[in-house]
Amino acid sequence: MADSVDIVRGAYAAFGRGDIGAILEVLDDSVQWSSPATLPQGGDFTGKAGVVQFFEAVGAAWKVLDLEVESVGAIDDGLVVGIVSGSGSLQSGEPAQYGAAHAFAIANGKITSFREFVDLDRALER
Repeated sequence: MADSVDIVRGAYAAFGRGDIGAILEVLDDSVQWSSPATLPQGGDFTGKAGVVQFFEAVGAAWKVLDLEVESVGAIDDGLVVGIVSGSGSLQSGEPAQYGAAHAFAIANGKITSFREFVDLDRALER
């Protein structure tokens, strides 16, 4: 079974190559997924179908979104935190960027929850 940090690193790598299916494979069927409303893709999502909706919202909001992973580490058994910065262009063509901390709960080799905390000067347009 993969280490919790490796699971999260793998999910980030999958996002980087646009492989949402690989992300879904490491999610628990009843995963809880939360991103703040200050991001255009923000909201609370439940289950793999909900996470698909989240990633559809990412695609609807952003022409390009690159995620730079600065650090990933285990805080406690089953809790992994990632520090990232996102940058790209919104569908409007406006450039946008933000910093974030991601908290992942891991159980039995699957991500059971994802919570995103962002650092913004203002809400990004929807």
